Amino acid sequence: MKAVIALLSVVLTSCAGSDPAQYQYYRFDSAFDTKPSTGISASRVYVDEVNIVGVADQQALVQYTSAHTVHIANYHYWAEHPKLILTKETLKYLENKGLSPVLSAHASEFNTGDFKLLIEVSDLAGHYQQGAILKGAWHLYQITDNGTKLIRVKHFDYQSVLSQDGFSALISAHQANWQLLMAQLHTDIGSSDIISPAD
Repeated sequence: MKAVIALLSVVLTSCAGSDPAQYQYYRFDSAFDTKPSTGISASRVYVDEVNIVGVADQQALVQYTSAHTVHIANYHYWAEHPKLILTKETLKYLENKGLSPVLSAHASEFNTGDFKLLIEVSDLAGHYQQGAILKGAWHLYQITDNGTKLIRVKHFDYQSVLSQDGFSALISAHQANWQLLMAQLHTDIGSSDIISPAD
């Protein structure tokens, strides 16, 4: 009986002495924000929630650990689902560029001449050789009298090396990739005068 009590006390002591799992939550750094533009958009841009397909469509951080294996973090998570973070970043960036964005889900009606943007992400992960990777495509539609018309599709593929090891550096690299995508999106739309600020 004494042996059983001793064994039980050893087990309880070892359980109490182990460190609990330390969950970490990550978000983008607000210091990356662009400066607001003073321009006013002639047309409104409705932004659909970013669509993430595949293994990255979850709150846990994802890493490709070899050519054929994926690691899903046990204790490291986005502060909220990444599609929400990326949607908010898109709205903020476009607003700062004077493009009057509105989340499509909040729109009561779409007006002729306005635009609709959908970003679909196929890869959002850390990579064992390439750092942070971001792949996908964006689709720009225009609202016409005859319905919604697709006017442009563009694929994107960005890689950013990590400044150091660790999940914080991975998040910073993901943010750098998203900023590159936003700059490309703004340039492509603005250069072709698809959406131009009002005079």
